[in-house]
This record gives sequence, structure tokens and C-alpha cells, in this order.
Amino acid sequence: MTRVLTIAETEFLTLVKTKAFVIGIVLMPALMVAFIAFMSYAEDHVDTTDRAVAIIDGTGELYAPLARAAAAHNAESGSGDAKSGPHYLLSRVDPGARTLDDVAVDLSARIKTKDLFAFVELPAGILDVEQDVPIRLYSQTTSAGALSDWLETAVNEEIARRRFSAVGIDQALVAKLTARADLTSFGLVERGPDGAAVPAKEVDDLSRVGVPMFALVLMFLSVMTGAMHLLNAIIEEKMSKISEVLMGAVTPFQLLWGKLLGVVAVSLLLTLVYLIGGLYALISFGRLDLIDPIIIGWFVIFLVCASLMFGSIFLAIGSACSDLKDSQSMVQPAMMLILLAYLGSFVVMRAPESGLAVGLSFFPTMTPFAMTLRLVMPPGPPLWQVLLSVGLLMATTAGVVWAAGRIFRVGLLMQGKPPTLPELLKWVKL
Repeated sequence: MTRVLTIAETEFLTLVKTKAFVIGIVLMPALMVAFIAFMSYAEDHVDTTDRAVAIIDGTGELYAPLARAAAAHNAESGSGDAKSGPHYLLSRVDPGARTLDDVAVDLSARIKTKDLFAFVELPAGILDVEQDVPIRLYSQTTSAGALSDWLETAVNEEIARRRFSAVGIDQALVAKLTARADLTSFGLVERGPDGAAVPAKEVDDLSRVGVPMFALVLMFLSVMTGAMHLLNAIIEEKMSKISEVLMGAVTPFQLLWGKLLGVVAVSLLLTLVYLIGGLYALISFGRLDLIDPIIIGWFVIFLVCASLMFGSIFLAIGSACSDLKDSQSMVQPAMMLILLAYLGSFVVMRAPESGLAVGLSFFPTMTPFAMTLRLVMPPGPPLWQVLLSVGLLMATTAGVVWAAGRIFRVGLLMQGKPPTLPELLKWVKL
């Protein structure tokens, strides 16, 4: 056991003392802040290039109100440095004796030469209640989404106004009667120790998205950092013949466990650093209600199991390869397991109590990510589901570590062509 701890300590200090690790700890939060700042900047500084739009008005009645709506939109978008969006410059096209197909071809040619951004066809029957006729927007680029949304809203508002007016209903009265009320989400109302009802707390984006995303990214970052380090470290030791020297002092399984424990310690250190930062942020925002020591404890358990499971997989792959080039093809399936667990967690985030989310919580490679999200997001899973998922995860982790140890003891001294998957399975059975 002393030798295992010595290897773990060496592995821990080797990774922690590197400049890349220290820079990474500081750089990751900085990159996240920079990303959020960039997204905020991008939202406020969208493409403000004016859009020239040709209108084929088959009704003969909608172009004028549409032009007024465009003028109002342009005024609201501002001008000069204060311009917050593109202006829509409408022009009316009269087909005359030409067919609509001929007009469409000519206008499409103008779009190709950048003389127009898009053209719109308003069919003659669009004002008829009995007909279901769509508005037709033609454009060469996918950036016409904002124009499409504005056009659909403006045309439909004018159509509704005309239909109400046709039956003698005041449009101002309709606007008052159909005014929408804002919705605010709250948690549940509970009764306090004194018997009085405790007001429900508002459910905001921080509790609904911010904290779950923080937990998900932290889990992914900690697992990936440790797994990739183990892969590179064991291959470098094989290439430099250090592993052969180590085998003279410790058994392969002791070496495996020492490296795994060292990486688990690194993952816990990363978690501690970022967790302290996250707790400080919540305290600064006055959101002590989002801090739950029990959930933090469960997170640590899932993190340790994930680090051991994925770390042992990457160690087994690294021991079976003679250089980094050989490992690139073999590591892809293992990388896919982590990426699928990370990406699949977004399904859990949308509906944490769905049958699919519950099923993913019991799939061992998905469990650390899926169950962590379900714990963070109210109302949380039943205790029996948490205990069952932990049991399945620990049993799977033990099995994976055992199998990795069997591969590790054979692959550590192997050189030459990397083994195939059937050969790895044979090593497990040896």
C-alpha cells in the first residue's frame, strides 16, 4: 500500500507542478468569462447591413402597410453607431404582363448580383379567410431568419387588422382584450416551523440553467483532464523504458492503482478550486439557497467513480500502445463514451424526470453526468434511484478497473503493432 501511495503522490505532483496545469486552472474561468462577454457583445452588435427586399403584392393592398411597418422597424433599429439591427428597404415589383415565374427568375438574378437581399411573394388569396395561402420568401442565404420572423409578424398583424375591421370589430379593443400577461416561475410553497406558509422562491436562470451547467462542465473537465494525462503519461513511460524499471519494484496492479489514485487526487483538486470559486459567486449573488452540502457530497462520489472508470480505460489503452500515433485510433471509442455522456446530459437537462433521463442515470458511463444533473435540478431523483445508480456505477467501476489491470499487466511490456479489440479481450481472460 505504501508503494501505491508513493506512486499516487508522484503522479499527483508531476501533473500539478506543470505550467500547463496551473495555467489551465486560471485560463478556463477566464475563457468562460471571455466567452460570455463575447456572446453578449455579439448579441448587441449583430450584422446591421441594410436589406433590400422586393415585394410582389398579389393582393394590391398589403404593400403600403408593410412599408409603414418597415419604416417603424427602421426607426426602432436606430442609425449610425446606435444602430442595433439592419434596415429593411422595401420596393414594390409589378409583374405586369409577365408571369410570376419570369419575375422570380429576374429577381433571383438580382439577388445573385447582390442588388437584392431577398424577395417576397404575397399571393392574392392571402386575405381570404377561407384560404390557407403561405407567404413566400426567397433568399440565397441562411441569414434571412430575422427578416423572415419580422415579415411573418408584420403581414399577419395587418391581415388580422383587416379581418377584424371587415366584421366591424375595433382593433384597439382587440389589442386590449388579447394583451398577454407575463409569467414568473416559482418553486413550491411550504409551511415553516411556526406553521405559517413560507413564500415560494422564484425560479430563475441561475438555478434552472447556471448551476446545472456548472456541475456538468466541472465533471467533464475533471474527468477529461485526468484521463488524457494518464494516456500520455503511460505511453511516454513505455517509450522511455521507465515502465520496465518500475516493474522491478512494484506489480502492474500496484502501478495501475497508484496512477489512478494520483489522477483522482488531481480531479478532486480541480473540483475544489472551481467549487470554491462557484460558492464564492453564489454567496456574492446572495443565493445561499442554491448551496447544498449533500449534493456536493454526491458529486464527489460520482466524480471519483468516473475518474477511476475512465482513467483505467485510458490507462489500459495507453499500455497497449507503443507510441502516441498508435493510440489515436484506439482512444476514439473511449473518447466517444465521454462525449456521449456529456452531450446526452443535455437531454437530461431538458426533462430530468423523463423515462429517458431515468434510464440514462442507470447506464454506468452516463451515470456520473446524468445523475449529477438530476440531483442539481429540482425536485431531484428519489433516494432509491440515487443509491441504485451509485451501486451500479461502483460495481461497473470495479469491473472496469479489474479488466484494465489485466490488460495493463500484459500491454505494459508489449512493443510493436498495437493489439486489436479481440486481442485485448483475450488479455482480460488470461
